Parts: sequence; structure tokens; C-alpha cells
Amino acid sequence: MRLFNLPTALLALLVAAPETWATHTSNWAVLVSTSRFWFNYRHMANTLSLYRTVKRLGIPDSQIILMLPDDMACNPRNSFSGSVFNDKSRQLDLYDDKGGAMVEAGMGGIEVDYRGNEVTVENFIRLLTDRWPESHPVSKRLMTDDRANVLIYMTGHGGDSFLKFQDAEEISSFDLADAFQQMHEKRRYHEMLFMIDTCQANTMYTEFRSPGIIATGSSARDESSYSHHADQDVGVAVIDRWTYYNLEFLETRLNSTSQDVTLGELFDFYTFDRVHSHAGVRYDLLPGGEEAARNRRVLDFFGNVQGVEAAAEGAQDSQNEWIQDLDALRRILARQKEEMAAAQEEKETNNTTHKAPTGKRAVAHDMVSDSADGWLKKTLGAGSLLALGAAWIASSSRLGPQRKVAVS
Repeated sequence: MRLFNLPTALLALLVAAPETWATHTSNWAVLVSTSRFWFNYRHMANTLSLYRTVKRLGIPDSQIILMLPDDMACNPRNSFSGSVFNDKSRQLDLYDDKGGAMVEAGMGGIEVDYRGNEVTVENFIRLLTDRWPESHPVSKRLMTDDRANVLIYMTGHGGDSFLKFQDAEEISSFDLADAFQQMHEKRRYHEMLFMIDTCQANTMYTEFRSPGIIATGSSARDESSYSHHADQDVGVAVIDRWTYYNLEFLETRLNSTSQDVTLGELFDFYTFDRVHSHAGVRYDLLPGGEEAARNRRVLDFFGNVQGVEAAAEGAQDSQNEWIQDLDALRRILARQKEEMAAAQEEKETNNTTHKAPTGKRAVAHDMVSDSADGWLKKTLGAGSLLALGAAWIASSSRLGPQRKVAVS
């Protein structure tokens, strides 16, 4: 039976601290560049810069969805064929870094999930809502659940409540809000950090209504989002200001995955002097509001997490199995009580009708006493398991069905 396979210490932990179920067990990132053409080089550099950062902080490629509409590395205008840079010093090749700690750890290069004409509004919404045909590859799906924290980063050209995809179509703030609402209804995220770098970026999250979302953008309504600097040899701007200062913060303040740097510190870094526009943050959708959002660790979205959840195939089946286990425990407890009562009765009989004239007789008497004590301990143990199991069922019914073991 499953209940006997669970360590008593684990059951005690679950009963004593059920709030531990509220933590997330995995991190996912969706990184989207929506612009093609050579003069939008910086948008691809923005996206690849975030991609490199989340990989450095521990999110594996299997939990990153990367969408790139154009391949700037292989563009015939690129003087540095096969490379993409986000700084005029060109010290770091974002496309295929051939040196450094990430390469030594086997994390060099990039894995693009959607490229070219695959980067469309339809595919982006299907990705979020998981509305794919069965034949769609698992590696190109967002396999999240209600214990997953999701980082969504988007960059491109936009306006008041819209973002262009490849100069051919647009996604509106209403489209995004509807997709996130479907994600919430389908239990596809625990908490979400939405980041967008485009002109009038803050208008893209005004329609959000789903709980558990923190949203931030690079510029207010009627404001442009500016590039940071250009590389004269590349011939175009290589990174946007807001993304540049996000990277500066993440690269200088997060040198390891054990640092407790908060989102509030990151948001405070978006000053007008740095960004040259009024970056915005929306806190109200997260339970606890601004204080809770600002106290979230940056690594809760940009880093990896290791966690384990007990598996359950379905809420009803799981509860039925636990009920059967508890019934078995009740029967064992009743039988042990009967045997303990019989042992106690035998002990009392020996005390009243027999005297122990020799040491040998006293030894026999002690064995009866030890047997009664043993049954008492067994009974108490079974009773503890019974109570813990009942608490387990009560906790499961409150929290809803849980997903399979999540170890990341």
C-alpha cells in the first residue's frame, strides 16, 4: 500500500507545514523576438542576451522556449559571420560562444525552438495555451503546470496596446490577457513574470486580469523605447537600453544561484537616467500586492529550482487509494489494541496468581511485560500514521490535484 511506502517524517512535514505546497517546483522561460530584417539586429541580441543569462543561472534548454524570426548571424550584411554581439567590444558571442565557463559546462551555443516563419501570433498563443495537435513535438511545447514559475520576455516594435510580429501581424494587449487567462484556468503556471521591451510597452499589460502575474515594461504610453549604443563595424544598434540595464543588473548582482536579490531591487534599477523612458511595473495581480511582488527573489523566475512533489494520477483515484490505506490502518490498529489488551490481561493474571520464587520465573514475567510494552508502541505508531494519513487527505482535497514528481 502506498501509505506504508511514505516515510513517517515526510507525512509529519506535510501535516505540520502544508504551506510548503505553495512553493514552485520548476522554472520555465519563453523568450521572444518579434522582428526580422537586418536593422532590427538589436532585438535578436536582446533575446539572446536574456537566453544566455537564464541558462547561466540554471534553467536548462529543455525548459526554455526560444523564438527568433530571423537569423542575423547568417545575414550577408553581417561582417562577423556566424556571430551576434550585444556590445561594441564584441567580447561575447551570443550566438555561439566558443569560450568561457558556459562552454566548459556544456552549455555553449543556442537551441532555437521557433525560427523564421514559425514565429507567428498564432504559434505564440498556441504555445502559451498548449493548444497543439498530438503530433506537435514535446520539445516545442511549454510543458508547465500549476507549480511552475514562468518568465515571458518579448521584444520588438510596438505601439499603444499592440506588438508587431515580423511587420506582418500584431498581437494586442487583449490577446495576451486572454491567453494568460486560459493559462490560469488550465493551471499552467504558479506565478508569472512578464517583461516587454518595445515602444509604449506598459500598455501591453493593462488588460491583464489573471492572478499571480507581475508585469513590467520599458516605456509608458506615448513614449519610445530607445537603443543603447551602436557598433560601427556591425553598422546598427546592438542592444536596447532597458534590456541593457536588466542585463547589467543580472550580470553584476547575480554571480551565483544562492543570492537573495529581490525583484524590488531590479525594478528600482530602472531609473529614467538609465532607460530614458518611464519603465513601469504592475503589482496588483500578485496575492499580497506590491510588497509581496517586490520581495520575490529574482531567481524565482530567472534561476532554476529543485523540488519534489508526491505523485498523483488523478484527484479522485488518489483519494480513493488513501481511503483504502486508512481503512487498512484502522483494522491493524483495532487488532493491535485487542492483542495489547490480551497481553495486559495476561500480565495482570501473572501478577495476582503467581509469585516468582526463582530468577528464571522473574525472567518469564519480564518477557510478558516487554511484549505488552511493544504492542503499546506499535499501537501508538499505527495511530500516528492513521492521523497523518487523514491529514494528508484533507490537505490534498483543499489544494486540488497535484502533478507528477517535478525535479528540475
